[in-house]
Amino acid sequence: MPEHTKRGARLSRRDFARVAAVTAATAALPIASKAAGEPQPAEILESTQAAQLPPAAEAQYQAILAKYGKRLSDEQKIELKRLITQAQKTSEALRAFPLENSNEPAMIFHVYRKS
Repeated sequence: MPEHTKRGARLSRRDFARVAAVTAATAALPIASKAAGEPQPAEILESTQAAQLPPAAEAQYQAILAKYGKRLSDEQKIELKRLITQAQKTSEALRAFPLENSNEPAMIFHVYRKS
């Protein structure tokens, strides 16, 4: 967050939207359980180190680490890498869908205004 928000000043709309989006995305994530069948963080770390990230995902991971790395635990860094990998797969699926610039959306938003 910008320095002015740390001192108790009001949030800008952009900062509020950013915080709201992160909060909503975090709330939508499934809660990890500590079941015996699930791999432990050390096991996950070994498996993620074996499978390297694509260059775009690695750049995103490094940018987040540069900004928030001091505040993240090792377990959170592992989870971050997993989330970035998942988002990268989703992005690739979306990019694979052929669209032309002339394609219109399936639903057009119409604003209802009471007269």
